[in-house]
Amino acid sequence: MLTPTRLRIASPVLSLFLLSPVLADDGRQASPAAHGPDECVKVASQASILHLGSLDSFDITAGGKKAARMLLDCIDKNDPLSARAALATYDQIIPGENFGGEYTALHWLCEYLIALPQEKEAMLADKYVASFYHLLADNNYAALREYLLYKYHLSETLDREKPETIERHRFQEDFILFNNPRREQWEKSSLMIQALGLKRGDVVADVGCGPGYFTFKMADIVGDTGLVFAADNNDRHLEYVSGVIRKYGIRNVRVIQPTIGDVNLPSGAKIDVAYMCSLYHFLYAAASESEREGFLGSIKRHLKPDGRLVIVDNALVEDQTLPYHGPYIAKELVIRQLRYFGFTLAATHQFIPQRYMLVFKLSGNAPASAGPRDVCKLKDCIPIRSSLSLVHFGNIASGPGLTLEGREAAKVFHRALDRHDKDSARAAMGLYQDLIPKERFGDEYTAFLWYCEYILASLGEKQHLLADRFVADYFQALGGEDFTILKTYVRYKYALDASDKELEETRRVLVPRVPPEVSRAKMTAWGELISFNNPNRGTWEKTADVLKFLNLKPGSCVADVGCGPGYYTFKFSDLVGKDGRVYALDTNQESLDYVTAIAAKHGLSNITTITSRLNDTKLPPASADVVFLCSLYHAVYVTSMEYVKDQFIASIKKALKKDGRLVIVDNEILPDDRIPYYGRRIDRRLTILQLEHYGFRLVDTTQFIPQRYILVFERDPHAPSP
Repeated sequence: MLTPTRLRIASPVLSLFLLSPVLADDGRQASPAAHGPDECVKVASQASILHLGSLDSFDITAGGKKAARMLLDCIDKNDPLSARAALATYDQIIPGENFGGEYTALHWLCEYLIALPQEKEAMLADKYVASFYHLLADNNYAALREYLLYKYHLSETLDREKPETIERHRFQEDFILFNNPRREQWEKSSLMIQALGLKRGDVVADVGCGPGYFTFKMADIVGDTGLVFAADNNDRHLEYVSGVIRKYGIRNVRVIQPTIGDVNLPSGAKIDVAYMCSLYHFLYAAASESEREGFLGSIKRHLKPDGRLVIVDNALVEDQTLPYHGPYIAKELVIRQLRYFGFTLAATHQFIPQRYMLVFKLSGNAPASAGPRDVCKLKDCIPIRSSLSLVHFGNIASGPGLTLEGREAAKVFHRALDRHDKDSARAAMGLYQDLIPKERFGDEYTAFLWYCEYILASLGEKQHLLADRFVADYFQALGGEDFTILKTYVRYKYALDASDKELEETRRVLVPRVPPEVSRAKMTAWGELISFNNPNRGTWEKTADVLKFLNLKPGSCVADVGCGPGYYTFKFSDLVGKDGRVYALDTNQESLDYVTAIAAKHGLSNITTITSRLNDTKLPPASADVVFLCSLYHAVYVTSMEYVKDQFIASIKKALKKDGRLVIVDNEILPDDRIPYYGRRIDRRLTILQLEHYGFRLVDTTQFIPQRYILVFERDPHAPSP
């Protein structure tokens, strides 16, 4: 790797950063969950102990955008002054804004662009660095240009919705982050490699290899008598790794494509090390229980008796010293969970505050789950007594719960809609009744059942089904008697146009096929309307019981935060009456437009829509008797950057009246075989403990179905200000 002394342009900020002392193995920076008994995870502050990456653009700062624009100017105009200006900006913002992100890679590219010819030759002396440069620089920097335009929103003409554009950008983002020539200098990669203790002849699986940053370093160490399996489920990563293998004649690296539940190494292969870098946070929170069990089980089968599973992942640094803004997971979550998969912690290393390295060995039989996970007697602790994750945020598959069985049902359902065919409606109804308990409880399948009932109904029965004015609005919004929008949604959501050959090419993972004229944004809006305003929602959710429990009084003011297309908004409107007020908040303008239109149609003058932000509800101060969040807090917990979440919660506290209530409705963590809620969910104890640190106290709780709980909070008058 290139060292700072070989560079012509020195960065004073970066130099201070690179010369910072290496931490001892145990490190001096503690994660939020660094203490407590062996079976517990401690929630010591209002910080989340798991973050999967932001759904917002709060990490795109003015400085980052400015530097990117100047780098583009350098490329487009062959202007070295622009590169120097970009360098000066990166010197100012590294590492405070973007530790471990793309800035250091872009800084390196700026230095290359203004280097003398002999200096450029030295900078590309490492063949893997040269490969990094050429992928971004070929065709007049086409890949780098597209990345900067997309990442920093610098182009109005770039089609951001096209699937191929999104896929290319994701690869470019990963490539720049992972194969960054400066990665050694912020991550101390060489110390991590040294800690692995690899030797000539070892067999290693680089699981989640990305574009091969560690793969090729390991290959150099294990030599011709060893072997490295480069395993990744991203075709673009594997194509890049395969290209490097061919270009340099590398004979001891073999490319492997895992499936969702299997690392997919060759039958009989035995490995000394399974290495997993910046992947376990995703496996923890995005894989289903069965997927995670299958994946880790396949690693266990291939490990030699003395083999090691090595997990490198990111830790939160709470004091804002060199913050890592990417995904992270408290290491205790990893350690506690892996016990239940038959792994025991053998060693731990931490060379920088933001990253830890855990070394596991096989422990024989995994401990049995300890039954109900009660509240720990120690303050702020959550006992971990099973392999269940405390958060689930979607499946590894491209869509939540999209299965081939669901696709077959969708074919029959689409035929029923298209032909108004009663036989197909009966058949689809039977298929959905069979599938709902298995894979999509509480989602659009129950809405599809309602449509099957409608097709089978007599004229009088149809009038009864549409008697509720909001159900009638829902019906018309999805295409009325012709089912136009619903048919389009089902066709593309369930890839009904895909051939069997295409399904095989995607390893039988169902990938929604969205044409440009429809757009992903429209599909998302339609999907939310279908699921959220589903006429059958009350039957599975027990909505009437929820509303009775809330005990809203006429004249009350309720804020429906994340209202979507208004399912609860309209019910709240009826309950608080003309003297009350309902604030309908969402970041999605299309949902708010639907709520506004329906409210105007029916003269619901007590509804006010607000376009909120992820860091601000924008509610008036002391305005709300109840702030209501349904199926939203899990997203706040795992996708908002810490300061974004802090500001969001602060805006809720500011909006509550003196005796106001914060009501959280969210989805319970259940084993896969317990009538699973198809979507995202969070252990209630994470929510309770975090909100206590934000100055709330739990005053009531209830649960009407196994899949969903209700938590009621008030501001704690004795809590210190955050």
